[in-house]
Amino acid sequence: MSKFINPFTDIGFKKIFGQSITKNLLIDFLNDLLEGEKHIADITFLDKEQM
Repeated sequence: MSKFINPFTDIGFKKIFGQSITKNLLIDFLNDLLEGEKHIADITFLDKEQM
């Protein structure tokens, strides 16, 4: 079993960025991607899965 999470997989990305505890990490990541275009100050998490 690996001790690292692969952020390039759906499960890994959701585990790293899809939790309210890592909200600031996600905001920083998105702001770095959108640098010079937009600035994100806050986000709201919705249900991730549709059954």
